[in-house]
Amino acid sequence: MVGGGAERNRTAATSSLPARIALLVGGSLLATLCYGLTIRAGIGLGPLFVLQDGLSKQLGCSIGSAVIITGFAFVAVALALRSWPGPGTLALPILGGVTLNLLLPHLPAISGEPLRLVVVVIATWLMGLGGAMMIMASVGVAAYDAVMLGLCRLLRRPIAPVRLGMELAVFGLGWLLGGSVGIGTAITAVLIGPSMHLWLRASTRVRTQMPLVEST
Repeated sequence: MVGGGAERNRTAATSSLPARIALLVGGSLLATLCYGLTIRAGIGLGPLFVLQDGLSKQLGCSIGSAVIITGFAFVAVALALRSWPGPGTLALPILGGVTLNLLLPHLPAISGEPLRLVVVVIATWLMGLGGAMMIMASVGVAAYDAVMLGLCRLLRRPIAPVRLGMELAVFGLGWLLGGSVGIGTAITAVLIGPSMHLWLRASTRVRTQMPLVEST
């Protein structure tokens, strides 16, 4: 993973800013579309999305507005932890929230338990691709990830247990607020991490091979 991270950093450093911004926006749009599909499936949302859904119900606002509110709340927490946001960190909550509000009314409800399960699995897997694209853009991590990095530094603990603790915390709070919980919650929680990991590895492998292809 260290080598893969170094390769991504090297590639980001040599990529043009417009290309990186396009990658960030494309990743955000893909992830938001997949988020909307998991909402329409109606079998439970991922842990962070449970919090956003519960917050929208308590405040009487749209789910997109809840995405913006939670995004900037995490930015504030990250700043308190001295985990400095990049421009992408500040842009992503607005981009994601506005996009979700625009997309959701046009996404049909999904009926039938087997189809709902298939949609959530595929949407979660592609959501991981969107997340990987935003990471590869290297213009600022998502606010939630900035909090994670700040906690890792503060607690001097590795990412895995810190991330698990965060997932349990936002899930518990979201559940108390009345967020949508179900089998989809477990599917997203299990798949999103491995999906992002595999997409990042695949992108690194392709980039590593590209100079060999171009030289032949």
